[in-house]
Amino acid sequence: MNSQRDQAYLKTRVGIYASRLLSAEDIRILKQMSLHQLGERFDLLPIFEQEIETRQKSGLVEHQLLQQLMNELKVLLRPLSGRSRGLILYWPRKYELYNLKTLIQGKWNNLGIQEIRHNLYALPENIRLPHEALLQAENVQEMLRQLERGPYSQIASQARTIYEEQHENFSLGAAIDRLYYTGMLAQANITDCSDKRGLKKAIGCMVDRQNILWLMRYRLVYQFAPSEVYYLLIPYGGQIQRDKLMELANVEGLDTIIEQLPDPFHSLLAGSANITDARQRLDFWVSDELRKLMLGSRDGVVAALCYLISRDTDIWRLYAIIQGKLLGMTNELLDEAVSGIKGSSSSEEAA
Repeated sequence: MNSQRDQAYLKTRVGIYASRLLSAEDIRILKQMSLHQLGERFDLLPIFEQEIETRQKSGLVEHQLLQQLMNELKVLLRPLSGRSRGLILYWPRKYELYNLKTLIQGKWNNLGIQEIRHNLYALPENIRLPHEALLQAENVQEMLRQLERGPYSQIASQARTIYEEQHENFSLGAAIDRLYYTGMLAQANITDCSDKRGLKKAIGCMVDRQNILWLMRYRLVYQFAPSEVYYLLIPYGGQIQRDKLMELANVEGLDTIIEQLPDPFHSLLAGSANITDARQRLDFWVSDELRKLMLGSRDGVVAALCYLISRDTDIWRLYAIIQGKLLGMTNELLDEAVSGIKGSSSSEEAA
């Protein structure tokens, strides 16, 4: 994206969309609203009024909210070309990687094709995997081999090697997550964005957040050995680099891990009661950092990426609230559901 006109268009569009982002107070208010009020505010009433099962309503809400995000993505892509467009298009590929892990898990567990298909996200053609061909694949290796011929080739090739070496579903899912983030960092390194510092800071925030949560889960929940924990982390982040990660992988106990984190994470997470509490604090920190970058960066690509990540988080917070209401959750359970939003990797959700 070279012209000042394109930059102006993108920054203006992000500015308009930014009014849709939710504050902590907005989220508090939404949790107090009824399903009818939420339906009116977010154009979901036709779904809520259908005489269908709760699971079906939940699925339709999820589809509609994701479609809103994809529509905004299409608008933000309009002025972009070249490597800037490639970077913004890379971000939503995480949803197709969710689909890939769903396909792999379904194949691993011998689920029926229709059941697997029902759990896949419907995404735009330019980032969509060949679902039907993958569903017909004989096994996981063949599925990954097919993907080596397309835009997911690097992730698929490395994932297939890991799967063939370990033949274990968790390691494969964790590898796909890790490869996604390293791919995002690689995209940032080659883009023609004028504010690379801001771009790398945005991606670094996501990577640091992910590494801290993976570290806690792998070490404290799964009780993996330090060497295995370090292998599963992304070796370069924003403020936590390789040497520090290696040191943290050897630490035991939540309080001790937090004590040895560098600031701002040490101060941010001090006194966290558990990993869920830590995740909620990290999520709000990431949201705050991205919104500052979105408003402060002179580059439209940085602003657009920060907006999309923030909007994605908000949409899944809203979805968690609606799903909780549909299921009749108590306020306490709803608070926990909102902190455990999607946007987390499958290996994180599995904990």
